[in-house]
Amino acid sequence: MNVHTTNINQVIRKSDIAATTIFMTGSTGFIGKETVKQLTQGDAPLLLLVRSEQRARTVLKAYGVKDFDRITFITGDLSMSGLGLTAADRERALAANVIIHAGGTMDVTLERKVAEQIFMNGAREVAQLAQEIHRTHGLRHFIHVVGYMSPYGERNEQGNYLQVEHVDNNESAYEEMKFHADLHIREHAEQHHYPLSVVNPSTVVGPRPTGETEQTGGIGLLIQAIQKGLMPVVPGGSSYWLPLVENDIVAQTLVFLSREAAPVGGTYPLLARKEDSPNMKELLQLLAQQLDVPKPKGAVPLPWIQWIMRSGGSRISGVPAESVAFITNRSFPVEETEALFTRMGQSWPDIREQLPLVTADLDYRLRYTPLPEGFPTDYIRSRSGNMAMLGWEGEGEPWIIVHGLLQSADEMLPLGKQLRDRTGNPVWLIDLAGFGRSPVHQGDEAFEGQVDALLTALGEFEGPVKLVGHSIGAAIAAAAQMRSGRTDIRLGLLQPVANNSNPNVLRWVSRLPRGVMRSLLRGRSEKSWNQMFSSHSGVGDSSVMADTMGKRIRSSLQSPRIAGAHADLLRWIHSGQRKGARSTLWAKMESQHYAKNVLVVWANQDQEYHYPQDMNSQVKRIDVPYGHYFPTFQYKETAAILSEWADTLR
Repeated sequence: MNVHTTNINQVIRKSDIAATTIFMTGSTGFIGKETVKQLTQGDAPLLLLVRSEQRARTVLKAYGVKDFDRITFITGDLSMSGLGLTAADRERALAANVIIHAGGTMDVTLERKVAEQIFMNGAREVAQLAQEIHRTHGLRHFIHVVGYMSPYGERNEQGNYLQVEHVDNNESAYEEMKFHADLHIREHAEQHHYPLSVVNPSTVVGPRPTGETEQTGGIGLLIQAIQKGLMPVVPGGSSYWLPLVENDIVAQTLVFLSREAAPVGGTYPLLARKEDSPNMKELLQLLAQQLDVPKPKGAVPLPWIQWIMRSGGSRISGVPAESVAFITNRSFPVEETEALFTRMGQSWPDIREQLPLVTADLDYRLRYTPLPEGFPTDYIRSRSGNMAMLGWEGEGEPWIIVHGLLQSADEMLPLGKQLRDRTGNPVWLIDLAGFGRSPVHQGDEAFEGQVDALLTALGEFEGPVKLVGHSIGAAIAAAAQMRSGRTDIRLGLLQPVANNSNPNVLRWVSRLPRGVMRSLLRGRSEKSWNQMFSSHSGVGDSSVMADTMGKRIRSSLQSPRIAGAHADLLRWIHSGQRKGARSTLWAKMESQHYAKNVLVVWANQDQEYHYPQDMNSQVKRIDVPYGHYFPTFQYKETAAILSEWADTLR
């Protein structure tokens, strides 16, 4: 059974769900937000311990939590005595019969005193609350979330819990205090006889479908090291591995456990069997492929790498030693987990399917600078095929917008928002393969690989769509539309680019080896990018936005993945090797269908490109007095043109 299609509400009886009141810590964390989102789809009242109700509401709303009717925020703090609760709030908390304790900062570099205050004090206080609840009306279930490296799921031959040796340094304080908190809650549950389930997530990555991994401290540290060329070898070799789990899988597990009428308790490591998971060699090869860097060669014992990083390597590289802290050669007992998933009606997903999206998302997060103030923030993230999307849902025929070079879906947000407000239609902004948050395509040829990726994405949209592309995105959109054979795709081409470039330095640069061209792109200064926008794009009064865009371009091209995707498409545009094939792209739009259903908007101040000479003369053309990047800077005018064009198609 597919792990992502099972409806847990169908597995648990509604009468059992209705009898549940949940007290939860960590509701605004990476795991917590997804858990709250899933819990709000049920009927149970939620009592969420938060430090600030206003901030918690904002965070949960931004994550996609829409229904707050059954949520009560209780102001408190895990590091404070009595959780910092008022008498009235403690009475509210005591009404719960299920506790989900998932609170605690995800920061592997926490100092010992801070780690102890958060984890140990939190464990004592939440356990005390559990004791009071159980004494007064019965605690149905205590669910504790703690890292998979905790040894307390197993006992020695005498039946006692294994002990963790104290190591007096900051690097181990985070894990050590979490483990001690685990032990305290286990012993407390045994002493006071309430049911306890301990959920041990492995390194957590983003959920399906997007792979959105905002918690950059786990696998993100490893990706950061690979980005910087600091992982040329495999840590530990192929006998080691990094167990991974998506946060929606963790949330589904917590939701199911919270709804069980008669919980059996247990310890549930959330990870696959070692033999079914990618080992470190396979994992690093997959990450290197997605990050467009050389694959690691050879292996080095893990203790050597840890020693090097703790002996000054971390200070030099900027990558903390904890980047390899979760790599292990252990196998974990997963029999209880597999039995739990059988009860849930689910099977364990293959993390290999999700890794390309997780890698692209983290690569983007670790490189991009923030968008300018005033950019839309009310969009949602999604995915079609293997391409990341931003956008808005709506009614009627959807708009699909494909960006051009030196851009990603983010830069098209103002245009997308204008279209959404004007038309009420769904609007989706797609990241080209290797750009923004989309994984690199697996094809050998740059342009054809992009077309294949877009074709797959379009295949998930049924019925008529309006497909709009800018610059090279227009050429990719046009090729995809023609290859699809579909007659229900209307095509909007904004400054279409294929083989219509004017003589410039890029023609010379495009003849250089790929690696050299990529290095030149990465080395170009922020000032140079700003000058390009100011002098060639007709920015006008949008100079502040242009300055921000220059900074974003400079930072994004520090990603080898994104710089490589740019280099490949630039070489395709400017190289003469495949000119004959490209010159027929626009000429193929000869039929009456294309003349009727295609719009070209051309900015006549563009100094880099000229209007395609072989474009079908019957295609509707609108000229505007701007430069190449007018869809980004003159987005209101562009949206007006597109929406008026759409009205003529009805």
